Amino acid sequence: MMPKNKYKLQPVLDVRDRAKQEASRVVAARRAKVAEAEAELARREQSLADCHAQQETAQAKMMQEIGSGAEAHQVVTHRTHLADLRRVEEELKQQIEQQKQVVARADSELETSLAALIEASKELRVIEKHREGWSERTRLEGQRREQKLSDEIGSIIHGRKSED
Repeated sequence: MMPKNKYKLQPVLDVRDRAKQEASRVVAARRAKVAEAEAELARREQSLADCHAQQETAQAKMMQEIGSGAEAHQVVTHRTHLADLRRVEEELKQQIEQQKQVVARADSELETSLAALIEASKELRVIEKHREGWSERTRLEGQRREQKLSDEIGSIIHGRKSED
């Protein structure tokens, strides 16, 4: 029996397989990054909603105290507190916009890594298909050799029987 042939492009196949695995790992990391960025955006949006609720509560309390005859320094204190809440609201809005940019950038990176994974998968499939074709050709060639050898042996045996 003849020794099995080695696939000469096996190193290329190995490299492409590792490239696909690395691309898969990058996609998983980017998906985690997107999820983290979206969670942070949701947290910031909730902080903004909480700030709005605090403003409404403070506004209502101030109006109630004004209606019941509050002193001027109490009204000034309430107005200062409301101004602080509005400043916090503006800061939160800026943070939300920044986080939206982070989410968009993470989404873009994810799309890029998905495209790289698709490309790596295609390249791997091409070399795997080539290897399958090579394997089939090698198998058929081996079968032909075995058949030829069997035919030659049969011919020799038949020739010897004819001589006897």
